[in-house]
Amino acid sequence: MRKYAPLATLVSVVLLGAALLVVNILGTPDTGQSEAAAARVTPTPPAVAGPTAAGAPSTPPEPTVEPPVVAEKAYTGRSAGNEVTVAVAVKDGRAVAYVCDGKKVEAWMEGKLTGTALSLTGKTSSISGTVDEKASFGTVVVDGKEWPFSARGVAAPAGLYEGRGTLAGVATRVGWIVDGDGGVTGVVNRDGRRSAAPALDPASLEATRIDGTPVTVKVLAGNDAVVPR
Repeated sequence: MRKYAPLATLVSVVLLGAALLVVNILGTPDTGQSEAAAARVTPTPPAVAGPTAAGAPSTPPEPTVEPPVVAEKAYTGRSAGNEVTVAVAVKDGRAVAYVCDGKKVEAWMEGKLTGTALSLTGKTSSISGTVDEKASFGTVVVDGKEWPFSARGVAAPAGLYEGRGTLAGVATRVGWIVDGDGGVTGVVNRDGRRSAAPALDPASLEATRIDGTPVTVKVLAGNDAVVPR
């Protein structure tokens, strides 16, 4: 039995070494396989915050513009104390107005009609008020003087008229208001010098003359430009 002891010891050492080698192999990760598996995994993209995410800026809604209550109409009337005559014309949300006393006071204005709300401004004048199919009510301001006014809806030939011409070498502008009863009020403006306008016949505008000189006359709609730029 003694002669086999070295051999048995050698066999035991060999078996022990083999066992340790197997354990080492099993305990070491396969780097190549791990890298390949990682390459096959699709990374999840980071979440992108939408417009409604907390803290994200939101786009404000577009403001709603109320459509005009009247598509196209003309109104004529007077201030409450009968100081001035007022004419307003509206078309497609735009508005023009003329105010005069038939002597020396006059003002041209432009603005808009939003829903029933009327808002116009001129160089030293303004109108704020409301309109519907039948009438317009509001306040007119001219050169610091303020008057409440009322005007009724009218049909042609009533309305607002403008005349232009050159008198004795001076650029001249005339405003006329023809009311629903056929009455006419107007002012001639000769480069800042104002006076009462001559009579106006809406049926023969081409025949209108001032001091014998013909002037070009037209009826104004709400979308015309009347305030000098």
